[in-house]
Amino acid sequence: MKRYFTLMLLGCCALLGAPLAATAQDAVQAASQTTVITTDLPDWLQQVAAEKRRQPEAMLALLQQHQHELDSLKPQQQAYYYYLQAAIFDGLGRHQQQQQAAEQGLALLGGEQSALKVKLWYELGFAREMQTDYQAALAHYQQGIALATLLEDKKQLLMGQINQAAIFSAQNQEQQALALLQDVYQRAMRLNDIELSAEINGELGLLYASLAYEDEAVELLQTALGLYEQLGWQKNQITVLFNLARTYSFLERYELSLQTYNKMLQKSLQVQDMVNLYHAYLGLAITSSDSGRSDAALSYISKAEEYLPQLQSSSHMSTHYYEKALIYRKLKQTSLALQQVMLYEDSLTGEGIAADSPTRLNVWYLKAQLLADQGEYQRAYQQLHDFVFAFQEERNKENELAIEQMRLNFDHERQLQLQRLLEQDNELKALRLEQAERGRQLQFLWLGILGCTTLVLLILLLWQLTRRTGKNTAAGTDSPLQTG
Repeated sequence: MKRYFTLMLLGCCALLGAPLAATAQDAVQAASQTTVITTDLPDWLQQVAAEKRRQPEAMLALLQQHQHELDSLKPQQQAYYYYLQAAIFDGLGRHQQQQQAAEQGLALLGGEQSALKVKLWYELGFAREMQTDYQAALAHYQQGIALATLLEDKKQLLMGQINQAAIFSAQNQEQQALALLQDVYQRAMRLNDIELSAEINGELGLLYASLAYEDEAVELLQTALGLYEQLGWQKNQITVLFNLARTYSFLERYELSLQTYNKMLQKSLQVQDMVNLYHAYLGLAITSSDSGRSDAALSYISKAEEYLPQLQSSSHMSTHYYEKALIYRKLKQTSLALQQVMLYEDSLTGEGIAADSPTRLNVWYLKAQLLADQGEYQRAYQQLHDFVFAFQEERNKENELAIEQMRLNFDHERQLQLQRLLEQDNELKALRLEQAERGRQLQFLWLGILGCTTLVLLILLLWQLTRRTGKNTAAGTDSPLQTG
């Protein structure tokens, strides 16, 4: 699943977004991964499976056009219809409808155990995650993981664990998230699946960025981008561009960040992707603000607000309020900034985030700064006191050291694995060269044999011709002369 950076503890970033995109092979892959027999699927349903990521709006319209045919399909095929619908709603940022479609698909499958059911659990879990119901999301992911384990479906098992790690990260359990993603990375590389490799590189890159390992994050995200380009998955490329640009901003490489956001913006405009248009303008606003271009930032975030109603993600709403408050503060419009902070706090309360949750640390610190800007030093001090107390409770130096050690160990293992893959690739190339050389030698041998055979046949032919000519000459000499 592709996820975007959103606000997390002390500027860290969580992963939020949409499920993995599909290629033109989706209809074939779906046949091997679900109980749906694709040979029995109508052509229009196979078309939706193949094109749902490249043309989501058109494929959604095609599903709706054939909705009256649902009753004529088998229950498993109907469930597949709702799976495709849920995946499309996800890509369009319509997570409430995604949830409804996933629930309908699961209801149709009942007690059936299949890979299709695993995917529907993941769709339902992601819809709940986007609505910040992390406990329900985790429960659904675990149901999918348990079924994938039962089915011995290694790929879907790893997909589920990636989703599970995203929930750990969203709940500030970075050490658990990192350990799980590193383990998934090692197993995914052994499967040699491009889709899975792209997904784990993207997710691990985001987690590294959230832990302030930006250089490693850039490397992983660039790898994910290259794999998605290889697969031709446009929407996933756009999302990775957003995450890359955000990481460049953390590294204070602001011009490169703005260039990457603009590249993302152009790609989103080409396909009229409303969800990613919002994120492109939001990203331009954030980096413009970080680089001291506050007026441009305010203009960009106002543009982003035109697309905000397209999203059905409460976590994106709270992030929007926070980033706008930061922009207003840099413009020294303190009262407007405080209004955004209040909206942010209300949004967190609406999401069920507890009043003393570490997730609120960012807003506490910003609120203390704004109160000081207004000259309300006593209130600012009290707010800052609450922040420091919560920060000390949350911070765990042993945990930080453990994460650093995990990162170093994983980086070492990753380099060894890349070296092994390189050696295997070189061995394969050497073997191919050897086979090619052997092929050329065999070709020369056969050419020699053919040449010799041709020469022998030519000699025999000449001998026969010579012999025949000799006989004819002898016959002509022995015959009596005729006189007139």
